[in-house]
Amino acid sequence: MNRTKVIAVDDEAPALRRLVKMTENHPQLDLVETARNSVEAKEKILKFNPDLVLLDIQLKDATAFEMLNEIKNSFKGKIIFCTAYDQYALKAFDFQVIDYLLKPYSEERFNAAIERITSKNEFPDLSKLMEILHEKQNLSKALMIPEGNKNYFLESEKLYYISADGYYSNFILENERKMIRISLKKLEEILPENFIRINKSIIINKNLIVELTSNKSSSKLTLPDGNEFDVSEKYLEEFLRQIR
Repeated sequence: MNRTKVIAVDDEAPALRRLVKMTENHPQLDLVETARNSVEAKEKILKFNPDLVLLDIQLKDATAFEMLNEIKNSFKGKIIFCTAYDQYALKAFDFQVIDYLLKPYSEERFNAAIERITSKNEFPDLSKLMEILHEKQNLSKALMIPEGNKNYFLESEKLYYISADGYYSNFILENERKMIRISLKKLEEILPENFIRINKSIIINKNLIVELTSNKSSSKLTLPDGNEFDVSEKYLEEFLRQIR
């Protein structure tokens, strides 16, 4: 059986690792390359001519749409967008996209998108678009955090930050605190892009920053509960890039 050749593109390392893992887990996919920006993506798509590109929309140096316009006469493969932004859904369908995965999508949702290709059901329609937008509305309100064979559902909009505590993580919400046995490293792989690691022991919700003081070598932020956190030097460049 001929497997589908895939290139995965995402500028966020945790998101790319997760995308790579799902691709490698799928028996009908053959991951040939990855890319972290539009320049790399363009070069590798033209070089390897993949059957399918799994593509983030907001890249470091350009949007996916700008990159695709540059190679539209050369690349004839399929596209599945993988993004945290629902506002591009209508524009995405102008590019003959097969599916539009909204982060944090599940592996089941990923596999369903791949099935659209392998089953030759490759024609998106308005009903599919409405399903995507409804999915985004629900995901924006709840996070599913796994712990063994259990899953916890937390309100994303009320989650201020997460702090490491040994083998556990403390989830600090507006009116409650929950401890779950999961590492920050694992959380980086599954949380949506508005949650950012700022030091060895803290992940914060960037949408809830109420005050930020920055200079060339440091940043300090304040969250709605009054807690202040320093962004460590190791994470500073990526933190500043993301909040811009």
